[in-house]
Amino acid sequence: MDKCEVKRVFDQVKPTPEQEQAMLDRLLREQKEVKPVSRMKKMTAVLVAAALLLMACAFTVATGVDQRLLALFRGDEQDAQQIAAGVVSVGESYTYDNGWTVEVEQVLVDRYSLAVLVDMIGPEGTVLSGEDCFVDFASEIIPEDGEGVGSYVSGSTALEDENPEDNRVSFLWQRGPSTFLKSGTQSLIGCEISLRPTWLTRGGSRGVIADFRGDQRTFNVQLPEKDSGWTYHLGLPFQVDEETMTLEELYISPIGVACSISGTPNDSRMWGPPGLSGIYDSLVLNMANEDLVAMSQSVSQTYNPETGEGRLVFQTERIIEPENVLSVTLLGQTFSLDDLQPVTG
Repeated sequence: MDKCEVKRVFDQVKPTPEQEQAMLDRLLREQKEVKPVSRMKKMTAVLVAAALLLMACAFTVATGVDQRLLALFRGDEQDAQQIAAGVVSVGESYTYDNGWTVEVEQVLVDRYSLAVLVDMIGPEGTVLSGEDCFVDFASEIIPEDGEGVGSYVSGSTALEDENPEDNRVSFLWQRGPSTFLKSGTQSLIGCEISLRPTWLTRGGSRGVIADFRGDQRTFNVQLPEKDSGWTYHLGLPFQVDEETMTLEELYISPIGVACSISGTPNDSRMWGPPGLSGIYDSLVLNMANEDLVAMSQSVSQTYNPETGEGRLVFQTERIIEPENVLSVTLLGQTFSLDDLQPVTG
């Protein structure tokens, strides 16, 4: 890579003059002990890696989406534009008396699911790997009418740890809407969520790593007003355990799918097995480019035994464009969306 090529790389990532000079100074210092025959090859690799790092930083600033959220969905720049409206940058931290620091970075939300990007930082000298670790929050979602959602399903995923020997690890903490026995699952759009860290634990019998319950520090986040998902009203029959139920509605967002279903009062197929328990493995979005998009996890399931109505919420394995979904397959039955007019948020 000659001087002109290096300049072109920096022109693409648009660093400030101070960033450019600092990077070049550091890279040149690292070359002092390199043998002359390999100096330019190593310089090329280091400069390219540095340029890519700057591009990633510049991309995060431009889109407002943390790269770690995208990585979870195997996303790229175009995908970031799809979810940007559902991302809230928080960037708040709190250090507890026990020496631990919790940093809430971003929140990603659609109508029925929510994910919080959080960093846990241990006291100096702590070695913290995300393997087999879990973080939890006490959480309440307050809608505009002032009534809380109530109980919910939640869990966390430790993100890839680039340095498992340090004292920092990142998590995605996720929660769904209410799990009360009712089908009217509340929309999360436009609500306010409170997040109070409770503890960091290891799986099995290794127990609590850090307990935060003695301090009532709460992070409050106003969720977006705009819904990135599309809603289709179907009212179509489909077979479940050789009997008919009705697929009333489909909600499709860039990161999730929700199915509204009605059966009979006290319908045991709602909880299975097999019944509706087979939808998670069978649900596939059939895309315009002929791709098939499966689900990565089940977020929640609500059910009203008095009416036989329920809603199942899932997260997609990658970010999608709702307008490119041609049909949906569940329990081996395919429902076309071609002639339906969606309701958008």
